[in-house]
Amino acid sequence: MKQVKCQSGIVGWQSRLHSVYNSYDEFESYSEIYGIHSRLGYDTAEAAWEANPVVQGSVIPSDYRKVSV
Repeated sequence: MKQVKCQSGIVGWQSRLHSVYNSYDEFESYSEIYGIHSRLGYDTAEAAWEANPVVQGSVIPSDYRKVSV
């Protein structure tokens, strides 16, 4: 994964959603618990997975965001 400076100012990562999670099932599980799809601007985990946006994140949850589709 590419290293980037996140909105919080710390170094995090950037990659396509499919590269961050091993499978749709894994993403869906995390999304149900943490609302990841909503944070990325999608109504469902499936819609986010199908779009496969570029996302950024770090150890700070608020850094997790969609960078592009």
